[in-house]
Amino acid sequence: MTELLDTHYKWWIRDLLEVAILVAIISFMGVLYLPRLIWDNEEAVEAESHFYMENVYDVLSYYERLTGERTADGQWALTVVNAARDSLTADSTFLSKQKIHLDGGTADVDMFANYATVYDTSFGFLKTRKDTLLDTVMTVVNFNEDESRYDTSFVRKDLLKSFQEDSTFVGITDTAYSSHVEVVSYYDSFMPDPTMLYCPLTNQPYIIELTEDDYKVASPIEGTYTERRFLVFAFNARSHGKIEDGDKSWVRF
Repeated sequence: MTELLDTHYKWWIRDLLEVAILVAIISFMGVLYLPRLIWDNEEAVEAESHFYMENVYDVLSYYERLTGERTADGQWALTVVNAARDSLTADSTFLSKQKIHLDGGTADVDMFANYATVYDTSFGFLKTRKDTLLDTVMTVVNFNEDESRYDTSFVRKDLLKSFQEDSTFVGITDTAYSSHVEVVSYYDSFMPDPTMLYCPLTNQPYIIELTEDDYKVASPIEGTYTERRFLVFAFNARSHGKIEDGDKSWVRF
């Protein structure tokens, strides 16, 4: 009986040690991995906040350019700037002095010719894609008067006109078709929305103030913002900086 109890006790001790080792391994991996996860999250939130502030500053700047006035009302500026883009999309002749009627009132704007391009490049991500283009290549014959002989050139169809207008043009003897891959850059544009007026971490509105000649858009975080994560760790963040008179505080570092 005593031997059975001793054997049972040994198995219990062994199981307990195995559980303790497993817990120690998991704890060790957690200490290594979880802080890195939190730091990455802190950096991602800060980058998102910087992106929001940049867009808010651009909205305020374009509002001033459109209306000739400055405002610290980010929501109104956002509404007018987006409405101006929508109006130009709906009617390409929506240029010069115009009125935009909105729920919050009427905005008098002076639409400049390249507003759509400025808007799409400011509120868009530069991307590239590969397009397969089909080419029509013509075999063009010209008479070379200096050497009294015929010259042959291979010319794309879209460039053919200048050869045909040349006084030495004789004719086209052949047509061939080919394709090539071309890398094209373009902007994947988006429309800034009201969520960008708020800090993604605290959900508090960004501080918008008029400076002597421009604007200041600043993070609403004061001191240190802390959130408990995974029971024993903490997510910490300080102010995400500001943009004042076009100067981004985070770029200095």
